[in-house]
Amino acid sequence: MSERCVHPEVVNVLRHTLKFETDITAVFDGATTDGSPRSKLTTTFLGLAHEHWLSLRVLMAEGLSHSAIGLLRLQFEATLKGFWVHFVATDPWIEKASVIREVNDHLVEPDLPNVSEMLKDVERAAPPKAFALLDQFKSVAWRQLNSFVHGGMHALANFGGEFPAAFLVQIVANANGVYGLAATLAGSLSTDPQRIQRAIVAQRAHPECLPPFTNSPLPQP
Repeated sequence: MSERCVHPEVVNVLRHTLKFETDITAVFDGATTDGSPRSKLTTTFLGLAHEHWLSLRVLMAEGLSHSAIGLLRLQFEATLKGFWVHFVATDPWIEKASVIREVNDHLVEPDLPNVSEMLKDVERAAPPKAFALLDQFKSVAWRQLNSFVHGGMHALANFGGEFPAAFLVQIVANANGVYGLAATLAGSLSTDPQRIQRAIVAQRAHPECLPPFTNSPLPQP
């Protein structure tokens, strides 16, 4: 197995991301929610998204970029589900999804709309800015990310070679942007409404590792 090298530009954006993480994590120190089943389930999805974000960065730091890129899709999907649960899911759905059930030794998955349907639901209920960013990501990046997840041509065409550093930097930046969206949702769960604005301020303080709103979420390598 050949030794993997990590481009200095990727190392740099990962270092800036650590500072961003420190600042935005501090926003939620001691934060509490209303303790409702909806808040708890939303928080669970945001926790999954956070784990995917951390894992993406670990893989990027090791030069395992194909697997890292695939995690961006998982991070986005978990974040979108968090928005859907918070703004759209009915109380009966929340009640069913909050209970772990088994049938014939298999966990019963709660019925969920697909990603496109969830986005349509979120458009009707969530803040317009949040929906616009979620929708932009989906429309530009979803097909390419699926290719990386499922071993399609985007993955095959680049395996064994090197991605341009600018492409990998943009992947990390967009993962940070998706986490920023998750952080604003976490702020809306808090009993302290000021945390939403503090989460936004923390993002604006780190433009060096976050995507401008005008950038495509997943440029071509």
